[in-house]
Amino acid sequence: MSDVPSISWRAIVYGTPVISGDGRPVGEVHEVLGSDAEDIFHGLSVAVAGQKRDVMVSAGDVDDLTSAAVRVTLTLAEIQSLPTYAEESTYHLASVGWLRKHLGWKKDAGSDEEPG
Repeated sequence: MSDVPSISWRAIVYGTPVISGDGRPVGEVHEVLGSDAEDIFHGLSVAVAGQKRDVMVSAGDVDDLTSAAVRVTLTLAEIQSLPTYAEESTYHLASVGWLRKHLGWKKDAGSDEEPG
């Protein structure tokens, strides 16, 4: 167990390392999917290391969230076999507005441009 305390899903930031259930580095958080207004965490879009694609890891497969890393229950092989995440087939709900991404969730958070 880590000495780093667990955090809320709302506090996860872009680039946080993701560790598999078998203790291997998977990649990093690309997006957090959820609804602030309804306090529903749907899951994570994870940029898979060594692959030029993202996969969606559902909230049920997330084991622990800390500022240092996100630990998931899936093995590295299971994560690598997930289908490529297709953003247009999902939705984003956050307190900043319906169908918008939370400003802290994307690398371009400093941008004034609203997601489209």
